[in-house]
Amino acid sequence: MTKGTNGAPANTPHFLRRDWGGAMLIFLVAVALDIPFRSQFAYQWDSAEFTLAIREYNVALSQPHAPGYFLYVMLGRLVNYFVGDPHASLVWLSVLGGSGLVALLYVVGVEMFGRRVGWVAALFGMTSPQVWFHSCVALMYVVDGFLVCLAVLCCWRALRHGCRWADAVMIGGVLAIIGGVRPQTVPGLAPLVVYAFWRSPKQRLAKLAGAFCVCASGTLVWLVPMLRMSGAWAVYAEAFHRNATVYAAITFAGGGIDALLWNVFFAGLYCWDGLVLGVVLLAGALLVRVRMDGDCKKSWDAAHGEALRVLALWIAPMMLMGTAVALTRQPGHVLSYLPAWIILVAVVASQLRKPAVFAAVTAIVCMTNAAAFLVLPQAWAGVFYGTARTAREIREHDRQLARIVHAIRVQLSPADTLVCHAQEYLPLGLRHLQVYLPGFEQYQLAIDASMLSPVGKPMMRVRGGRLDFAAGTDLTGRRVLALIVPHGTSLEGYARYMDVRQATSLPGSEGSVYTVRVEAMR
Repeated sequence: MTKGTNGAPANTPHFLRRDWGGAMLIFLVAVALDIPFRSQFAYQWDSAEFTLAIREYNVALSQPHAPGYFLYVMLGRLVNYFVGDPHASLVWLSVLGGSGLVALLYVVGVEMFGRRVGWVAALFGMTSPQVWFHSCVALMYVVDGFLVCLAVLCCWRALRHGCRWADAVMIGGVLAIIGGVRPQTVPGLAPLVVYAFWRSPKQRLAKLAGAFCVCASGTLVWLVPMLRMSGAWAVYAEAFHRNATVYAAITFAGGGIDALLWNVFFAGLYCWDGLVLGVVLLAGALLVRVRMDGDCKKSWDAAHGEALRVLALWIAPMMLMGTAVALTRQPGHVLSYLPAWIILVAVVASQLRKPAVFAAVTAIVCMTNAAAFLVLPQAWAGVFYGTARTAREIREHDRQLARIVHAIRVQLSPADTLVCHAQEYLPLGLRHLQVYLPGFEQYQLAIDASMLSPVGKPMMRVRGGRLDFAAGTDLTGRRVLALIVPHGTSLEGYARYMDVRQATSLPGSEGSVYTVRVEAMR
């Protein structure tokens, strides 16, 4: 087999004009699959923060929390210009980002391994519960995954073309954009980027420096306005420090081996939720490889060596960053490298030579993926440690939040009611109702150490739809306390703050809202 000047196989598959039609078809099908399952309400605490940030961006108010995700919010603002609904705008951004990710799986698969792998990777990605779920909610993870795939594609093309100056500019620009969407992703891409330039036949250091300059310049374009909106560098740095301090206990640096093991466990769990039966294919492939004839193994490795190295440099540093340096405690945290695993599964499936077996295995994996997202029985949630990403979860969360909002709006008056939250609760808390009940004054009774609150005013409060801080609850002129009790919590969470024995469930809230007279507050 002949090799090009950069060491890559000369017969690496080429992406032809007809393949753009295939990528567009995949994109449109993915959009059509995502639209029916879009979340109607902010799915998570972070989703509510992003929604609020579209109207008022301020990291000091945790809108959103540090490190800021500036370009993601600004992209949401751009979409909001046409949609006119901040939350819906972010969901549409996820729909487009997730569908673009699936299309890029096809492009990367074709360029690295051929069209068969490209089509299978797109099908597996399109039906992956993780990709599908995050394409329907207002979180930045699937947009980040799309941009990472784009960066990997740029690195791959740089390897094929001998790393031209145009490639350096493109790679630097994409890294700057990724930094503006999710800054913590960029360090995990550094080894792959360095490798792409190291393989350049000439001027490798100059081109790497050029890419760095483009990245730094692009970063300043979004960093300066982000700092200005957040109250200057000192305020932003303090907000970042407080947020990092709170989460340090679940990183290896702050929590030691126990935190590391939990991060590794969750990373594996969330990848399993994204691959489902793909994990079985990977395990089977390992067994086959162990028993494979040595010459066959060497021949296959030689034909696909560069692509395998790229995938390894995509997966390993990202997983290392997410487990040993940072943390992995949300399913979306794996979406920066889950696409690489999906491509690997597609490579394994494509090695099945008998057409009937290949078609059957591909269909079974896709149907199992779709079933895990669409119809996974609630009783099976424990299989994924209660973290499975399903359409039911989106639907039930929307219903619960809709019931709470409707019950409070119809039966309680903003003039004599205080809405209370016992603590920060990721699925449903103060920031959600700040979005949907801005007319009600609200308090979070537990102090959040990550918030940049003024001295003597540590309690989070919503007044006039805007977050501020208070020394304590102001009961002046109020008669009723509305206690929010989301699914997964209990009324006993308020026992340390008030006498809850006289609390009664608000009709229509199905036990998610209780009311009690203000005299119950201790």
